[in-house]
Amino acid sequence: MKNIALFVNRDRDKSLDATKEVISLLKEYGKNIVLDESLKPHISADGVTFACDDEMFEKCDMVIALGGDGTILKIVNQAAENDVPIAGINLGHLGFLTQAEKGDLSNVVKILEGEFSVENRMMLDARVIKDGCVVETFSALNDIIIRGDQSKMISLTAEVNGTEASRYLADGIIIATSTGSTAYSLSCGGPIVHKGLDCMIMTPICPHTMKSRCMVIPPEFSVNVRFDAAYCSEVDLKVDGISAKRLGRNEYIEVVRSEKRVPLINVNSREYFDVISQKLSD
Repeated sequence: MKNIALFVNRDRDKSLDATKEVISLLKEYGKNIVLDESLKPHISADGVTFACDDEMFEKCDMVIALGGDGTILKIVNQAAENDVPIAGINLGHLGFLTQAEKGDLSNVVKILEGEFSVENRMMLDARVIKDGCVVETFSALNDIIIRGDQSKMISLTAEVNGTEASRYLADGIIIATSTGSTAYSLSCGGPIVHKGLDCMIMTPICPHTMKSRCMVIPPEFSVNVRFDAAYCSEVDLKVDGISAKRLGRNEYIEVVRSEKRVPLINVNSREYFDVISQKLSD
């Protein structure tokens, strides 16, 4: 992998010190470096070229994301569409998707020396259905979420392969991948599911019942989520934590396994359950 793009979260690296440290390391290994053109006034180094987001993915063999899981989630669709693997350096808090921590680039060195594998992670497609037609489609690596306004409860019906599976009076519902099982779904009582499994995890958000349960669903199934407009005339559709669309009373979503998969780099010595234990021990 000769050409490496750096995708930088400026909120996490305001001084760009971490970015400059990575650039220096990549130059030691003779790599060609591609940066977002917005960094051109702040970075001056031989062997660095600048491009817009789309061009960065066209010009690189690998992306290193400096920030955290949120930074990686912002670029997963471009990575999947261009089949470009992502490695992350955590400058934030948890960083389940990242491979290295701020101030410790030993795992980046391992990647540059070829001690890594590429995991092609399952994604979800959320299809917005109106009058029987798909009007929009959104893709997510972690999760698809439907929520009501602020703290207002909503009434939801979840169908699996056309059969009603559950009804929820809750703040909302999460449909997550195994990758997303350690994100919002976990905070709402969902299970930790090994990243190597393709599945969908359906987790209600603050359900108003003592009996509500999560469900783990085969990846080839589809999940339809409808809401009762008598409780809430509109709901918010979130894709990997970002508000994507307001759903009206005549709309619902169908969630299916996406045809796209995200190539994520994993350092060979980095064991999944070691990461889980480390990240969730505090």
